Amino acid sequence: MKRTTLVKATLAAVFLFASMTGFSAAAATDRAGYHANADGGALSDSTPTRPCENGGKSVFYGVAGHLEQRGAYRTTAFDLQISQLRELGMSIYAQDVSNEQSAHRVADFAAEAAKSCIGVLALVTPFGQRKLKDEHATYEQGYALGKVAGRTLRGLVTYFQVGNEYDNWTILGPDRSGMGPSDYDNTNFMKARGSILGLIRGIRETNPDAKILLTSTSWLHFGFVDMLFAGTQPDGSKGHPIPDWDVTAWHWYSEMGSILAAGDHKVNVLERLRDSYGKPIWITEYGVRPTHSDPAAYLVGSDALKGFTSVAKKYNIQNVTLYELYDDQRYGGDGDYGLIRDDGKTRKPRFEAVREFIKANPMP
Repeated sequence: MKRTTLVKATLAAVFLFASMTGFSAAAATDRAGYHANADGGALSDSTPTRPCENGGKSVFYGVAGHLEQRGAYRTTAFDLQISQLRELGMSIYAQDVSNEQSAHRVADFAAEAAKSCIGVLALVTPFGQRKLKDEHATYEQGYALGKVAGRTLRGLVTYFQVGNEYDNWTILGPDRSGMGPSDYDNTNFMKARGSILGLIRGIRETNPDAKILLTSTSWLHFGFVDMLFAGTQPDGSKGHPIPDWDVTAWHWYSEMGSILAAGDHKVNVLERLRDSYGKPIWITEYGVRPTHSDPAAYLVGSDALKGFTSVAKKYNIQNVTLYELYDDQRYGGDGDYGLIRDDGKTRKPRFEAVREFIKANPMP
């Protein structure tokens, strides 16, 4: 569904929002997380590459890590992590940035990894948005962190994801599909939107060349992104600021089945994302739950790598990032999703499976 909102009307809504919340009018006109042209733009047929000494390298294959956490990510030297990424054939390492300390740690890693033509996707996510008073407060929090991330990582990182799974803390409950606006809490949605807008403004002010990935969403939670794209919110009101993003980010895990035929209605998620927003797609997390009977087979199978690579050109998928490099449950992380155990060295069978798949299926 293509939007044709007039530029004048969009800007008017931005200034109205600025006056209601205390955001400055100047901030509303300098790419401060809003876009004046409602046209989503044409899809690109080419996958972006990272410049390297010996030419460009595709950003298609990636893996997530957590340099800001304890455990193997802290105890394993950068050069060993980089060598593991190179052996896997990964060219993107996704990393959390939640404060100035983690921004500098990621910057240090990015400088080293660039020598091996490995890039970083910065997952810029503040903590505690839900506890803040209102949308203005989350905007200011996001703006401050965005400036830190953009400034610290300028010249080192191109791709910045603003927030992580904001759909999951704004949805009203697990019984909701997430496909419609009424599935979301109005107050929490406004807080999420403020955070996103602030992050975008802060990053772009300090890093004008940054490419923005909208907060990652998952399952069938189109309603969340639809409202951001249209300038609406769960209470039915219209004319709200519209985030300006470059790439639509999505997450997919083993219990979700096929991304081309999801749920009872067999929804083609990739088709919906492509046709609704008109932007390239990055799967910034795909993974297999720790209880799965055959994790290695899943990761290289038709619901993960084999499927993504076979339809990448059709749906303009530019990147697929596996979750994650190391197990981290013992250190308070999300669980043992890793390709490598939490000693940072012992490889699980899925490591070899993924490595061999990527070797056999190089992507442009």
